[in-house]
Amino acid sequence: MTNPTIVSGYGKTFSSSGTATLTLYGVQSEDIRKSSGLIDLPMPTMDSNGKIVMDLMGASREITIEGIVTISDVGSGNLYKYAKDLVGLGNTSLITGTQGSTGLYTYTPESLNRGSSGITISIVVSEVSVKSDAGNPNAMHYSITMIEYGTLI
Repeated sequence: MTNPTIVSGYGKTFSSSGTATLTLYGVQSEDIRKSSGLIDLPMPTMDSNGKIVMDLMGASREITIEGIVTISDVGSGNLYKYAKDLVGLGNTSLITGTQGSTGLYTYTPESLNRGSSGITISIVVSEVSVKSDAGNPNAMHYSITMIEYGTLI
């Protein structure tokens, strides 16, 4: 089983690895959800069982990764750099409130690559959380929420 990876879409190198690829170590869960943007409205003059359902928004995929990274994963002295890289994923144009394509990444999920390889998803990072564990200074918990995109405007 291989670890999932995030690759920078604009040539940024991650300080913990020195490459454009960030390996996600210690993944505890990978939740991939695809949902439609359906809007449902009651039919005029009808009971609640008569609805109009419209697909105005298409479908979207959201991916949430949760994991625990340790010093043995990234090497002594690199845990802080890894945390900085994770938080840096969230420093995208979408989170800072500006437009642009500086926060584009591709994600290679482990769950979709079982038995095959090379499946990547174009993503933007919508949320990142990193926290230390007071009981274990050699480990760090993280959570990353990503949204798949086709065209980002």
